Amino acid sequence: MLADTARFREDDPDALVTASLACPICLHSDDVEWEAALEGYDPSVECRCPRCEERWRVYLAPQHVLRLGLMAGRTS
Repeated sequence: MLADTARFREDDPDALVTASLACPICLHSDDVEWEAALEGYDPSVECRCPRCEERWRVYLAPQHVLRLGLMAGRTS
């Protein structure tokens, strides 16, 4: 599985946060599925691209955890 670190700021709009989770292979970002694992020692997001079926994990700093937590709260 590929791995990366988050590349967005905590005050970025949702569209930029979503774009930062784009597939590292085909750069598709619209329908990327992600599941957050925000608890524990190494918070991260596991992503999957429906277009090319690639999976990767994005590791998060504390400010990224808060940002994605807020974003996930609005979508549920």
